[in-house]
Amino acid sequence: MVTVGLICDRVRWDEKELIKAVRRRGAKPLIIDQKNIFLDITGGKDNIPEADIYLQRSVSTLKGLYISKILEEKGCTVINSFESSRICADKLLTTLALAKAGIPTPRTLIAFDIESGLEALEQLGYPAVIKPVIGSWGRFVALLRDRQTARSIMEERTFMGALYQTFYLQEYVEKIGKKDIRSFVVGDRVVAAIYRIAVKDELRTNTALGGRAEACQITPEIENLSLRAAEAVGGDGVYGVDILIGDKGMMVNEVNHTVEFHTTVPVTGIDVPGLIIDYVLERVK
Repeated sequence: MVTVGLICDRVRWDEKELIKAVRRRGAKPLIIDQKNIFLDITGGKDNIPEADIYLQRSVSTLKGLYISKILEEKGCTVINSFESSRICADKLLTTLALAKAGIPTPRTLIAFDIESGLEALEQLGYPAVIKPVIGSWGRFVALLRDRQTARSIMEERTFMGALYQTFYLQEYVEKIGKKDIRSFVVGDRVVAAIYRIAVKDELRTNTALGGRAEACQITPEIENLSLRAAEAVGGDGVYGVDILIGDKGMMVNEVNHTVEFHTTVPVTGIDVPGLIIDYVLERVK
């Protein structure tokens, strides 16, 4: 019997559905709580359960990356790979990868000081957006309407952790209909897509912040952009691709490596967790 190790720090609806999908396919799920494991990085014995393949579902970015890297060094297969996860986890690295691949993405400038940040914003123009290079669910994403607002927010972030002191400054893209697209890439297929619609007076469309989800038809343009974006960050994995729709057309904003689908399944009727596990089991072969 094939064993699938699900590495997680909490078992949410998404993980429960993945576990059910593993069992429905006659395989054995191993729920691996990262709090309960230790890993010997010098070649000795550790206590992580052995599995034929591991699916990385950690909410904690850094812990998930470390676990994936250690397992890969031991010869294990982890989905997604450490390298692709490392790129997706960092917006700066993601944008670099997208730009290198020629994929349309919002213009983004990086600064490490308030004054150089303000100079960069003069090039971008106002309004602009500031984001932490690492972060999820739209947290600490802010709209910079003018120079005074920008200075205040950057000054505040100099008192936060080091990650917040790298200023990721992005052109503001006015979303048509206040919505964007989240597509789901599994292996070499785009299996589902949703519109994420922001609540009133909210910049961010994240469903974690109250955004509403609707089914989205997978057009050839969405499919092409999604597959190219997934390939740009490493390919051969499971990704959530965020696509903006503005007056310049579609642009890839971010690529996510530990993608959630609890709002996607109900509105699309597509068995995303089942398709993910089908792909995972195919990788074992």
